[in-house]
Amino acid sequence: MPAKHPLISQPEVTLEHVAAEPYIMLTVDEAAYSSLRYWSQTPYQPRIRLRTSSVEAVRSMVANGLGVAILSDMVYRPWSLEGRRIETITLKERVPRMDVGLAWKAGVEHSPAMQAFRSYFKQLYVEPAAGAGRSRS
Repeated sequence: MPAKHPLISQPEVTLEHVAAEPYIMLTVDEAAYSSLRYWSQTPYQPRIRLRTSSVEAVRSMVANGLGVAILSDMVYRPWSLEGRRIETITLKERVPRMDVGLAWKAGVEHSPAMQAFRSYFKQLYVEPAAGAGRSRS
């Protein structure tokens, strides 16, 4: 949401609240499909103002107050390219996670860059999940 959006001060925000706002839908990869999955489980539908595959366009439009978006934590950043603030809230409803995977050719020695990349993603996504009593592979 853009900074100072009225929903930020609400004690609880639901998909019903979001459905009343202009919605900026990210369509890259499976983002649109994932979004429609959780919307279809409610009686509400987003008021889609724009569909775009550009994460930067979503950030810019949200930061400039033209709509709200529901994004994965992986693409969230607290500012737009113009330097405007983007705020985040947690919805009351559970939004399904978006899975990410890494693949590599078996038997190939990993470069230091690949080792760092794998280590970073393992630390960020696998180890916190294991600490929470669930495991992801």
